[in-house]
Amino acid sequence: MPTAEAVSAIFERITERYQEPVPIGGRCESNLFYRVEDLTEQDLNVCAEYVAWRIKNVIAPNVPELFLKLPGGYSFFAERLCTIYSELILGGREIPLEQYLESKLYNGHGEKYKGKCALLVTDVITTARSSLEAHTKATLRGIRVLCWATLIDRTFGPGPVSVVSAYTGAPVRVLTQIG
Repeated sequence: MPTAEAVSAIFERITERYQEPVPIGGRCESNLFYRVEDLTEQDLNVCAEYVAWRIKNVIAPNVPELFLKLPGGYSFFAERLCTIYSELILGGREIPLEQYLESKLYNGHGEKYKGKCALLVTDVITTARSSLEAHTKATLRGIRVLCWATLIDRTFGPGPVSVVSAYTGAPVRVLTQIG
């Protein structure tokens, strides 16, 4: 299993520091920016393995039956995490990976996965607004969300489930009112 130090070294390499805050997404700013698109194939594999083992420890004795990939990622982290989790933790048993789209939840996938245990996966979580919305909509469709998995967690604090990340990034400042 990769160490926290090895993962931190990866993120130190892709961290950009600014004197003046830079915009992050549409609602936040920070003096630190993480260039997720600069992660190498090996970096992503190390992070996915690290997160896979952390997920196992956080959600035990539960086992995910579905990975839901939130929109907006650049790295294909969700695909790697799903594959590595299936291989390392489940001994090769495959888990479905679905792109999270509201239209899919209302077009039969909500019923298809009703009662299943799922993980929400994204590259970076900042205010957790989109993750919380996805979590709520999945839950309303009967999907049990076990945790949120991410490369970088930049949230303000706890959500409805644990956030399992490879790296805890610097906090962000919200530019507009949430809600």
